[in-house]
Formats: sequence, C-alpha cells, structure tokens
Amino acid sequence: DKPISFGVDLYASEHNRSGSTGYAYDEKRQGGAIRFGKELNETLRGDLTYKIENVDISDLDSNVSQTLKDEEGENTISSVITQLTKDTTDNKFNPTKGSVLVGSIEVAGGPFGGDKDFAKFFNSMSRYYTIGHCLLELKLRDGIVTTYGGNNGTVPVYERFFAGGTYTIRGYKERDVSPKDQSGDPIGGGTLAVANAELTVPII
Repeated sequence: DKPISFGVDLYASEHNRSGSTGYAYDEKRQGGAIRFGKELNETLRGDLTYKIENVDISDLDSNVSQTLKDEEGENTISSVITQLTKDTTDNKFNPTKGSVLVGSIEVAGGPFGGDKDFAKFFNSMSRYYTIGHCLLELKLRDGIVTTYGGNNGTVPVYERFFAGGTYTIRGYKERDVSPKDQSGDPIGGGTLAVANAELTVPII
C-alpha cells in the first residue's frame, strides 16, 4: 500500500540487415535492468533504472562508411536512466483528455563502466482533446545525444536517433529519416524533433 515500485528485466533482441527494417547491419542485444519507481503525487512519478547490455554488430556491407565499420564487434553498455512523468489524463490506457509529459536523462559509461561514454536527453509531450465522437492527439518528441570523456566525439550508431515508420513518421520506411553514408545506409543523428497530429475516429 505504498506508491513505490521495483522491477527486473532480462531481454534479448535481434535485428537483421534488410531494406524493410532500415538496419544496415545485424544487431544483437542481450541485457538486463533494475528499475525503481515512486509516485510523488497523484500526477507526478519518478523512475530510476540501471541497465547493462551487450551489443553485437555484424554483417556489414563492404561499401559502408568508416562510421559503420567502427561499430563492428561487441561492446558493453552500462547506463543509468532517470525519468520524470507528469500524467494528467483521465485514463492511463485510453485517454480522452489531459496530457502526458515525460523527461529522461541516460548517462552511459564514466563511473558506470562499459565500453561507451555518452549522455542522452529525451522529452515527449502528448495532449488529448475530445472533438465530438473523435479523439485528437498532439504529440511532440525531441532528444539530444552526445559523448563525453575520451570517446573521440563519436556516439555509437545504435544509440543515435532515427525516425520513419509507424511510430514516428508514417509514409517513410523504418529509420529512413536519418543522415546517411555514401552507401545510402542510415547512420542516425545526434538530435531528434518529431511532431505528430492524429485524429482517431471510432468505427464501432
């Protein structure tokens, strides 16, 4: 009966190189996380997560850029993520009014160990309006990722921002909205800004 939470995650994921997925390489991730959360009041929640994972990059084309070639092989990412969420919606699963504000900071490497040092800042805002029988959602997402320490100013490609596809910009292939190398493969960006407006019309 206290507004706190604790969780443990174990996961393994794999993306294969193909034109439909937007990946220029095979990527395997295996890792785990420990999560702590606390509801600070009725609308504000804070979360703290420690995550460690192994990232394996392989099967690159011979004509890809040096940026992608540098990522080939295995690396360990060790990071801590802090997040604040303010939710004023009337229903967490099917909102019809209100807003959700999320801000997070992830710091990898440095005092947490691992092979890569970077910091990632991400924010999102969703606002819901009921218009007759329809629902209007306005959503804005933005982020910045940068290196620190002795990482030579290079953020790992698999930690950069990509857009395109169902959940960001429809009408584009997954990860297709991104800087690309000379082979035409997306290599991700250091910043992200995506704005969406979606009108949901009930059919049944």
